[in-house]
Amino acid sequence: MMQKNDGPLLLRLMGKIGSVMFACLLVAACATGPEPGAREIVRRDIPAFDYPYDNPWIATVLRTPESQLAPRSEAPRRDATLQVFPDREVPEGFWYYRGLNYSYFAQPHPAPMIFMIAGTGADSRSGLMDSLGRILHHAGFHVVLLPSPTHSNFIVTASTTYLPGNGPQDAADLYRVMRMIHGELSRSLEITETHLAGYSLGAWHAAFTAKLDEEEKALNFQRVLLLSPPLSLYHSLVTVEQFLLNNLPGGIDSLDHFLDQAIQRIALVFQNTDAMDFSDEDYALQSLLQTTFGDERLAAAVGLSFRLASANMVFTADVMRRMGYVFPRDLPFRSTTPLGRYLGISLRVSFLDYFDDVFSAYYGGEPGLDLIEQSSLNSIGEYLSRSEKIGMLTSRDDIILGPGDLEQLQALFGERAWIFPQGGHLGSLEHRAVAAHLVNFFIQ
Repeated sequence: MMQKNDGPLLLRLMGKIGSVMFACLLVAACATGPEPGAREIVRRDIPAFDYPYDNPWIATVLRTPESQLAPRSEAPRRDATLQVFPDREVPEGFWYYRGLNYSYFAQPHPAPMIFMIAGTGADSRSGLMDSLGRILHHAGFHVVLLPSPTHSNFIVTASTTYLPGNGPQDAADLYRVMRMIHGELSRSLEITETHLAGYSLGAWHAAFTAKLDEEEKALNFQRVLLLSPPLSLYHSLVTVEQFLLNNLPGGIDSLDHFLDQAIQRIALVFQNTDAMDFSDEDYALQSLLQTTFGDERLAAAVGLSFRLASANMVFTADVMRRMGYVFPRDLPFRSTTPLGRYLGISLRVSFLDYFDDVFSAYYGGEPGLDLIEQSSLNSIGEYLSRSEKIGMLTSRDDIILGPGDLEQLQALFGERAWIFPQGGHLGSLEHRAVAAHLVNFFIQ
């Protein structure tokens, strides 16, 4: 008797692995003065930035040590579901998606609300999203956590095209969701202002969403902060792909060997959708340094985590659009469909394959520089450079930035760019000094 599928494709089939997802950008803001009944959010003193990891690969994997974490709320996180397209027919194989899953932390008094967009392949309940939500809630904000448009839940329930990666289109889908959630939560919460946030790919999405709000003015975001954004989505994802292919002996064909011989040696637990979760960070770091793992193996692990998220995205998009790219278009996707045979195919589809074969065919015909250029923040550079409400924070050693990217980001944002000396990609976001900068940005 066939068993019903009990969760998303890669989380079911690759339970020993989570995704190190790239995206850590956070936007928020605060009222210039508290309304009656509201609590004033107080600026933080900035502690010393004593982040211990000067190796960007180790920083990316281990994030922030427990002793240096910013204070966070212990309030219960509320998980909710939104019916974005109530009449949409969803394949029975996605039975576990009954709507768009989102989460939020609520204040018992009037407060500004921050929408936070997750990074590549991450959902609203991932470890880093929960942590950042608690940091901001502790500071006094309502916080709404949204899955990435690249997450399968968003693709199935909230995407118009089922093909994520187009900035304006993804922004339109996100903006629709934000407006619906704002309307729903405003019935029970007193919201004084609305702000936007995102990390990594979510930061990239936040930039396009902020521009859309500037035109439609339905939510009127007051402050927007981009955490560790890519300058160019295309070039950053190509860079991440090379982490795997250039550092894994035999390329993707040695995937099984790498999983068994490499990842199990450095990770105690892989369970989050956006980062490797070690039960004891200090012990894990010492164990890692005592093995033969160098930067090459860590780079391969980071690249592999992206490939896992990418494979889940490609599979979900293919099923929803019935393209026949990795899943037969004439075969119904059911809860009893054996998925093992499609995992290997999906894992061998690179981002470039998706861009050339699927994304470009829909959005721009033949692959061309126009779509590549549109994937860069420079495509909305005039707006970003003149908008005083948008800030950017990143690390000087962020591994997803290519040569010249950091300088271009600094040119775009000028004095509204904060560059920390180390932290890799997303590694230092939870550090008490970085969190103090986040809170202070929101209340300027």
